Amino acid sequence: MKRVISPSEGRYFFDGGINTKFEKSIINDNESPDCQNVVFANGAVGTREGTSKVNTSAIGSFVGDGLYTRKDNSGAETMVAFAGGSAWTLAGTTFSTIASAQSVFTAGVRVATTQYQNHMFIGNGYVIPYKYNGTDFTRHGVYPPTDTSTVATSSAGTLTGDYRYKVAYVNSQSVVGDVGPSTATHTAATTRVYITSIPVAPQSFGVSSRRIYRTEAGGSTYKLLTTLNDNTTTVYEDNISDSALGAAAPTDNGVPPLYGVVCYHRNRIFCNDPSNPNYVVYSDLNEPYTFQSTNFSRFGDNTTDIVRAIAVNGENLAIFGDMSIELIYMPDSDDANWVPIKVKSEFGCKSPFGIVPYNNGLLFPAVQNGKFVGFAHLIGDAIAPSATLLTVTAAGSNLVSDRIEPDMLAAADAYQNEFSSMIFENAAYITMHESTASTENDKIYLFDFSISNLSKKTPYSWSPWAGLYAAQFTVYSGNIYYIDGRATGFVYKMNDGTYNDDGAAIDSYYWTKEFGGNKGDFNYHKDFRYANVLVDLVGSYNMDIGWRVDSDTADASTTEVDLDPGGSLWGSMVWGTDPWGGGFAQKEFRVDLGTTSGKRIQYYFSNQNTADQRFKVHSLNFLSNIKGLR
Repeated sequence: MKRVISPSEGRYFFDGGINTKFEKSIINDNESPDCQNVVFANGAVGTREGTSKVNTSAIGSFVGDGLYTRKDNSGAETMVAFAGGSAWTLAGTTFSTIASAQSVFTAGVRVATTQYQNHMFIGNGYVIPYKYNGTDFTRHGVYPPTDTSTVATSSAGTLTGDYRYKVAYVNSQSVVGDVGPSTATHTAATTRVYITSIPVAPQSFGVSSRRIYRTEAGGSTYKLLTTLNDNTTTVYEDNISDSALGAAAPTDNGVPPLYGVVCYHRNRIFCNDPSNPNYVVYSDLNEPYTFQSTNFSRFGDNTTDIVRAIAVNGENLAIFGDMSIELIYMPDSDDANWVPIKVKSEFGCKSPFGIVPYNNGLLFPAVQNGKFVGFAHLIGDAIAPSATLLTVTAAGSNLVSDRIEPDMLAAADAYQNEFSSMIFENAAYITMHESTASTENDKIYLFDFSISNLSKKTPYSWSPWAGLYAAQFTVYSGNIYYIDGRATGFVYKMNDGTYNDDGAAIDSYYWTKEFGGNKGDFNYHKDFRYANVLVDLVGSYNMDIGWRVDSDTADASTTEVDLDPGGSLWGSMVWGTDPWGGGFAQKEFRVDLGTTSGKRIQYYFSNQNTADQRFKVHSLNFLSNIKGLR
């Protein structure tokens, strides 16, 4: 019998994240087969920070349909929430509806946005899309009038012949829409023409002026007659000669489709078209309000492979369908020079809100044969391979989420369109339906690709967070927030410095892998004597440290350790009672393992599922007596 310390050199660290795909005895030493509500950094594992309500009063009893941050040219930010079919903005701790944005959208349907030229452009796939500049909430495109003006003879003048008139609206950005219907033909004989009932646009159209167009005598081309620099005047007297008419009226200044997927790239707006589901349509160059009928690119087969998501991938535009991905290579802004490139991948994507930039490419929820299978990394025109380096071997995959494949395969396929992701502080926050039984996004996965792990075995980590129901994230004023996917009407700030979720306990725990000891000792029976666990002293409360052996499925044997840092500071200590000093930041606890015997041992750390308690464990080693082969 010999006494050994494991590991023989150094210590075990715990920053590799969760690994649910492989057996807990062969995963990396720094990985966990089961953990929840923890974060990893510099070798350590600890309880994540908590969340707190932003708004003191609910935005009605509504499910969150979207949460975004609008930024204007000055750098000022506005948090914009979508719920109950309306748009809301945050002021302090109160959300107020935006003027003219009440009951505009379809309640319960996710809202998509993008930003360009100081405007947020908004659509949900079912209603006319809108724009918001921080003050005015009006239609995205410039819609033509539907009413017809009336014409009649006025006083003596210069007009002789047959004339017709049309009106076009102009928005606040001086963009002209298509003309409306023509008046009846009016015959003038050295007279003026009196135009009445000139259409006035509803406030929601965002019209700041109108243009009147007229034919030349007996002609068919409508040319600019005059501009009414308001949206109120309804009469005009025409005495303009044909030679004084201006440019011809636009004939293809179309409006955007009822998009539910939208993206800004290279001074254009790109979006889907539900009436033509295999089209990607786009606005005119440097002008996001006009969509000509020829501004489209075909994708997929219009049946089983249609446009589901659009994202920017470097200088290219990435189009995601059910079964494939296509890049539109754009060497310049001239659409005649754009080149479609088929991505070398067996994956598609159905999650327009789940795609985020990652490592010079895109991290996206991958679908294969209709089934969500995990997260892949699109880089260039191919999917980047990933490798899981196990204790005994290496396993390759085309999915970055390979180590949590069972979790991914259990997610609810029917709700892939509700998966949502956000990059914050070099990590991806991903929210999804945990299982087919979930009715809302009820699990967050933190994909931390900034991790600096001391074992040097994994370049990133995955960590599941529970107890949070995030419909969608946004980053606002340097912090990350989410809107509740349940019908509560609340927005929450994440990582708020507390260790409770709006007062509720955070169930934070971590299981280590099963350690078999040092190289060559794995098959030997052992008496496990004690473990040395280096822990932060973070508060005057306890945490649990537990253990079990040989894949036992029972609860761990546990002991409590006191995390009180000790000491007292000036102004808080009681002389003659409390010790003087600042206390200690860390302590190595020697945990007596009693009469624990077996071949492999697994350790457990927990905050006792208690509000305002947390733990942070840096490293561990343990002593055992090697007894022999059994």
